[in-house]
Formats: sequence, C-alpha cells, structure tokens
Amino acid sequence: MCRDGDLPDEGERARLIGDITRLLREPHMPETTRTAGLTLIGWLARRMPGEAPHAIGVAEARQSERRIRAAQRKAR
Repeated sequence: MCRDGDLPDEGERARLIGDITRLLREPHMPETTRTAGLTLIGWLARRMPGEAPHAIGVAEARQSERRIRAAQRKAR
C-alpha cells in the first residue's frame, strides 16, 4: 500500500489493472461501466506523473475485445 505522498507500488498498480480487466470481461457488463473501466486502466497505465497514457484508446480497445470474443466463440 502507498502512504500519502508516496508513489504507488508497481505490483499493486499492475494487480489493480488485472483485476479491472477481469471484471470488464464479464458478459453482462454494461457498456458505460466497460468504458469507465477502460478509461481507468488507461489512466493507471501511465508510467510517470506527467507522461502521456498509452496510444491505444478506448475505441481501439473495444475493437480488440470484440475480435477476441469472436475468436473465443468460434473456438468453442
């Protein structure tokens, strides 16, 4: 855990991103919640204060997620 004024632990940040990602994969997740989660992941993915977030945006992440789900359905 981080204390006031400390930078968060890298492992804690990565774990949080993973936890949010797993929740977003739930089939009945509302789109607005999914968008908020992807936005939060983008914010968490920043490496240093002031550094820009990753170049892939929410729209691209949704397209990628749809392709993954379609491939998973075909594999079943």
